[in-house]
Amino acid sequence: MTAGVSLGDDLRAIADLLATRAVDGSTTDAVTEHLAAARAVLEAAPPEPHAYTLDPTDRGVAVAHHDRFGPVRGLDNVVAPPLVFGAPVTRDGVSVVNAVARCGPRYEGPRGLVHGGILAACFDEVLAIAQRDAGFAGVTRELNVRYRKPVRIDEPLVFTAWIEQDDGRRALGRAACHVGDELRADAAAEFAKPR
Repeated sequence: MTAGVSLGDDLRAIADLLATRAVDGSTTDAVTEHLAAARAVLEAAPPEPHAYTLDPTDRGVAVAHHDRFGPVRGLDNVVAPPLVFGAPVTRDGVSVVNAVARCGPRYEGPRGLVHGGILAACFDEVLAIAQRDAGFAGVTRELNVRYRKPVRIDEPLVFTAWIEQDDGRRALGRAACHVGDELRADAAAEFAKPR
């Protein structure tokens, strides 16, 4: 949905501006007025059914819903960086998921650096996609992140993830985050079939 992508981009830009601009009372009043009008328009729109209520067995519908509204990759979700996935590649016979993100000032933890929890969320997402695409379809049981070097806000991040082991009950995955050719963090995760 083109309009939705544009709306999500606009909302993220507003959030970034809010995090980086000195805002006085008159600016707050003007922005609040515009946001109240936008909120009223959205509240008047008909509700959209959640993807899982349409057809819980249709994986494509669920994936499309998460691509729009997911907290890490959702193009229409102001919270998401968003994490944008490319086509998987095959390396040494293993399917490798790849995604890119740029975490702006909304994700700042220590001064000028991306909060480690945001990187952990990105790792959880790329590893979840790797296990889903490998046909496992489990939930994260454990996630371990090793931060090798700090990540500055607005650096272009490249994530890769793959499944190393799958015994049918649990799957083990690995992932890496690079800036250019430099490894900044890596992760390992265990996924289990939901009961």
